[in-house]
Amino acid sequence: MIGPMHSQTRSLLLLVLLSLSLISCAQTQKQTGNAAPGPLFNFWQQLKPLQAAGRHATVSGSLNGAEAVKTATSAGQQKSSSAKSGFFSGLTPAEVEAVRMEAWKAYSPHWKTIAKRSRYVGQPLLDTLVKMGAPEELQMIPIVESSYDPYAQSEVGATGLWQLMPSTATDLRINSDRFIDGRRDIKASTRGAAKFLLKQYKRFGNWPLAFAAYHLGARGVQKRINRRPWQPEDGLRKIPLPPITKTYVRNILGLISLYQVREFVFPKPFPTETVHVQTPINLDTLHKKAELPKYQLFRYNPELNLKHYYEKKPSTISLRVSRWRVPTVKKHVLTKPAEYLTVSNRDGERLRDIVKRYNTSVSELHRSNSGNLTLLAKNGQLRIPLTVLKRTKAEKNPLVKLPIHMLADNSSLGL
Repeated sequence: MIGPMHSQTRSLLLLVLLSLSLISCAQTQKQTGNAAPGPLFNFWQQLKPLQAAGRHATVSGSLNGAEAVKTATSAGQQKSSSAKSGFFSGLTPAEVEAVRMEAWKAYSPHWKTIAKRSRYVGQPLLDTLVKMGAPEELQMIPIVESSYDPYAQSEVGATGLWQLMPSTATDLRINSDRFIDGRRDIKASTRGAAKFLLKQYKRFGNWPLAFAAYHLGARGVQKRINRRPWQPEDGLRKIPLPPITKTYVRNILGLISLYQVREFVFPKPFPTETVHVQTPINLDTLHKKAELPKYQLFRYNPELNLKHYYEKKPSTISLRVSRWRVPTVKKHVLTKPAEYLTVSNRDGERLRDIVKRYNTSVSELHRSNSGNLTLLAKNGQLRIPLTVLKRTKAEKNPLVKLPIHMLADNSSLGL
């Protein structure tokens, strides 16, 4: 019985066979005078595609080549990181490096401001992406769209973190009315944007074209792809898109790469809890009574269109509140429907100013209050009947009108 052949003996035998093949090839060429391809030639011909593949290796997942090989050899790892690897599938390391450097140059000067803004909206945004089964890297898109300003408005009417147009929001079933703007609602807008992006990724088969569809529209991308088919292996420079959309796609891919290699890291979001409050409510008064930092409720809840809700529409409002301030806020909100609202006078405001502000009269206030009206107003105990409140013109969310630079405040305001 012959035992297993040792590796050294096996190698020696292969060398002998290769030598015999070379001799046979040389004799054949000498006899015929023709340079007919022999076994060695065929061997090198088969090797060339492998060499070419090595020279033009594509990125699959991490930018680290060794890590990419490790991922490819592990079925379990490949499955778990399929969403991440898809962003750069077909692109060369040189292309990924180029878009990463472009994004760094464009956004690193603004990263401090972006990071501060993200602390107010990062928690619901990331939670929504996870629930949608969408890659967490999609949280880099609002950097390009709005610099993480949920109050950003474009000249053509796009609004919110994801810069949704009214018609797009309607198609995505993101509802808005005079009380709430769904495009500024972090959860609703993120859910709609993720739904759209996942649909386009499934349609086009790659992330660069899915991002292009978000910017240019799915029909616009499809029309161009029908004329000039494109795959990531063709290179980003050859993607058949308008220059502005090309730059948009490259910026997003570059930011995703920066996120994956931990060059851009979001700070930890401010922890919040949701408090359901009954209307009528004056959020300005709530800020004062609960001693909240200026505009904090509007930073956490950018979907609010108004500063106060007097019409019992909606009947309840869900407010994200700093976790540490929840007990204080709950002390100053209605827990059941009421026919009046307790208000306080503003700085330097007199009783007659309150009467004018709410378009009422002293006699009407007397019917709802017992005691000295001036003293009650000073102590924040003056009751304004709901019938009077409904006649009051609702003031708008104060941050809707603020310049962008005023929204990049000190991060301590989130506490």
